[in-house]
Amino acid sequence: MIPESHLSLDAIVERMTARTRFAVIGGYLGAGKTTLMVGLARYLKERHGKNVAIITNDQGHVLVDTKYASEAGFDVREVMGGCFCSTFPEFVRNARSIVQTSRPDVILAEPIGTSTNILSSVVEPLRAQYPEEFDVAPFLVVVDATRAASLEGSKRLIPSHQVKEAEVVLLSKTDRLDAEGLERARTAVAALAPDARIIPYSARTGKGVDDIASLTLSAERSIKVLKSEDHRKFAAEKSAMSWYSSTSKVSPSERVDLYDLATTVLRAAADSFPPDDLAHVKVMITSPKVGAKMSLVADSVQTDGVRGSRYLGDEATLVVNARVMATPKRLGEVMRGAVEALPSKFSLTVNDTTESCYSPRPETPMFISGL
Repeated sequence: MIPESHLSLDAIVERMTARTRFAVIGGYLGAGKTTLMVGLARYLKERHGKNVAIITNDQGHVLVDTKYASEAGFDVREVMGGCFCSTFPEFVRNARSIVQTSRPDVILAEPIGTSTNILSSVVEPLRAQYPEEFDVAPFLVVVDATRAASLEGSKRLIPSHQVKEAEVVLLSKTDRLDAEGLERARTAVAALAPDARIIPYSARTGKGVDDIASLTLSAERSIKVLKSEDHRKFAAEKSAMSWYSSTSKVSPSERVDLYDLATTVLRAAADSFPPDDLAHVKVMITSPKVGAKMSLVADSVQTDGVRGSRYLGDEATLVVNARVMATPKRLGEVMRGAVEALPSKFSLTVNDTTESCYSPRPETPMFISGL
């Protein structure tokens, strides 16, 4: 990015009046939205010299996704305690604040993984009400390719609804599939969203990320109009999931393996709930010298990012986020117990823990089209 002190007056005026490219990246819990968003931001910065900012969104008081994006060096704002659809003014305020402070070329925004009607309640209002400020890209929805084939016939309404809203479906984790499996994933997505473009990619290998970057930087804009579905039909499914969020200080007396520390917390969740009930559990550990983020979806554990050595030797912050089909009481007992048990398994102390655990209130979208 060229410093303003090196630009002509005309170039400065053009930059100040140019619209910011805006891409909303939706998708279900555990599909890989945050990993893609940070990887895409890095790609746009390193390969294209673009200044990229990020807006995260979720329940809870501390978001793993926010810390992960911040650790990667990006300007990040978060909208907590409710979906973009029910906090639209705050969402726009965050976007405008980013534009004023860091003047990004691109803003990437990630709604809550259980969000519905994002196209009609967020993307459409953004492009209709702020056409002079934001150039809104087609609505992107990330779908876990390893689970796409089970979308049709699933008892869960939310994932299939999210696919129907998409203008572009991004099939993640394709490195885990053979050609036949990938074709089944494509077929399942096309059945739900026949008008959507499909881009397969792998965050691990990087294959397909250049196609997503090209779309993000293109002149192509969101144009799809879709009647909103009554948000009440999704209420029971959303309320069946509880949210747990905690942050703690961990102080090792000798070196501790970050992977072992994170997987111990994840294993506590995996041992306590059926795989189908584990929507997404995330653990992030950061210190000035090292950092790691790991996640659990159903029965699959993955490492989303590592910084520095895999060994922790100084005080660090431990953040845990979990979205599970369970009562708040049960989820809180399990996750709290996992954190409190760490000193019995590792040479460390755990202090200054703050937490919240509850079932989120039903969303009330501010904009509902076609109802």
